[in-house]
Amino acid sequence: MSAMQNYILVSRTYAETTPESAEQGSFSAIGFITDCEVLSFRELVYLLRDHVHPSESGEPSVHTWFTGDEYVTDYRTCTNRQESVHFHSDNNVHAGRYWVLACKIAHAKRNLL
Repeated sequence: MSAMQNYILVSRTYAETTPESAEQGSFSAIGFITDCEVLSFRELVYLLRDHVHPSESGEPSVHTWFTGDEYVTDYRTCTNRQESVHFHSDNNVHAGRYWVLACKIAHAKRNLL
């Protein structure tokens, strides 16, 4: 068993909305915070506790991403920023099971799933 199997790869993304982009029904900016971040199982559980909104209903899967509960607002520019966590496609097969388990543990503590 290689050391890499003890970690889960995630991508963290953001989406920003300004008053102007909201009027147009779109984001003003979207992108990656990290593209392939290496996390331990424990670090993933803690990160997912702050990202409580799943992209789909039902049981979580590797296709489910989680968005944060709150927007970060820049009052100077009136820009709202929301961040999400995604299972990275470079993970090995076993990491998918740990992703699902981490989602369940993180959100069970908040009674969300």
